[in-house]
Amino acid sequence: MGKKRLPNIQLQELFMVKADWKRTYLGTIRRDVDSNGDVIIYGKVSVLEGQIICAGYSEEDLGFKLDTICKLKLDCGLHDSLPAVIKISNETFFLN
Repeated sequence: MGKKRLPNIQLQELFMVKADWKRTYLGTIRRDVDSNGDVIIYGKVSVLEGQIICAGYSEEDLGFKLDTICKLKLDCGLHDSLPAVIKISNETFFLN
C-alpha cells in the first residue's frame, strides 16, 4: 500500500479593516521572517477601486496602519488627484 498524497493546501488568515462601524473591509495577512529573524506580517485589503498593502511587526501595528490608511482613502481622498509623472529614458513613471 503506497503513501497517501496530501492535497496542496495554502491557509489564509483573514482580518477586518475598519474606517468606522459601518465601513469594514475583509483582507488577508501573510507572515514571514525578515533578515534579522523577526516575524513580519503583511496585510492586503481591497478598498473601493484599489488595494492597500502594508507591513508591521505585530497584529496591532499592522491593524493601526491599515485602519489609518483606509480612513485616509475614504475620508480624505488619498490618491484621488491625478498623479505626478516624470519621463526617464522614454518611460513614464508615476510619482506617489
